[in-house]
Amino acid sequence: MIIRQKQEPLVYERTLGMSVMEGKGFYYPNDAAVSSDGKIYVLNRSLEARGSGRGMRVTICDSSDEFHGDFGEFGNKPGQFMWPSAITQGPDQNIYITDEHLHKIMKFTAAGLFLKEWGQFGSEPGNLDAPSGIAFNSTGELFVSDTYNNRIQVFTPSGEYVRCLDNTGNLNLPWRLSFDSSDYLYVADWGNDRICKYDPDGKFMSSFGKTGGGEGEFLRPADVVVDDAGRMFVCDWGNERIQVIDANGQFLQMNLGQSDLSPWATNFLNINVEEGKAREKSDLHKKDIKFANPHDRHEISSHIEEYFWSPMALSLTEDGHLYVIESNRHRIQIFKTVT
Repeated sequence: MIIRQKQEPLVYERTLGMSVMEGKGFYYPNDAAVSSDGKIYVLNRSLEARGSGRGMRVTICDSSDEFHGDFGEFGNKPGQFMWPSAITQGPDQNIYITDEHLHKIMKFTAAGLFLKEWGQFGSEPGNLDAPSGIAFNSTGELFVSDTYNNRIQVFTPSGEYVRCLDNTGNLNLPWRLSFDSSDYLYVADWGNDRICKYDPDGKFMSSFGKTGGGEGEFLRPADVVVDDAGRMFVCDWGNERIQVIDANGQFLQMNLGQSDLSPWATNFLNINVEEGKAREKSDLHKKDIKFANPHDRHEISSHIEEYFWSPMALSLTEDGHLYVIESNRHRIQIFKTVT
């Protein structure tokens, strides 16, 4: 009898992107939305909310490395960003973006034409304080992580306040959120180092994980997405990794990143010969480094190129691909999910 080991849920396929402040590439990407037509809307946060904002934009591309343009600009006027935090596409095919600094939600067409915005700083129903996550349920309601108010609010696609979820689970700085195929809501409860699950009526059901660096433990989780088998893919931001847990919260897999060069980056280095030669002389995959703290995942990730360095968000496509948005290396690592 031949016993075959079960394949791990995540299999690395390829990398998309490179670091540029304008045009074809990313600059500190913070989130991404994959549309039904295969286009990827990458939200570039840039470095600071009060500076020049150079590089702050939405890049439109696809997984075949085609660049379809960009839109958006830095500023505090209608349709402008100062600290963009999350992006999604609605059932109306429009693009919705939250801004933590301006406490607002913006709505654009799929081509990037600004339509409207809403949001006012405060803690009253409908007010926002640093919104940092956004997702639609199957009925077209827009759920928003109202982070500093420690709550989840619900709006219509045109910005009318609907309700606030019961906070029985005592959220602490909720970050990003997502729905599974049965309309159960999952929230990356950043301040509590866990994932919270709510039923389709918005009632708190359970939580998964605890603080730590071990299997099934989290340190400031930034995002969570769920497949049809109920497996949760968690962006474990503070531990610089992605974890996979099953529907009961049991650990399945940990991935620290496996990136190679993207076609965009390869083409850039072929054209810019001196930079290409300098790279060839470098050892960006060296593992036997004398780290000041060999247990510090931030230090390790910053030195080894294939590892995740500040993974910020996840996007799970209908064909079973997981996109990991990695801010500090200005790229997206793409994995195939395996059942």
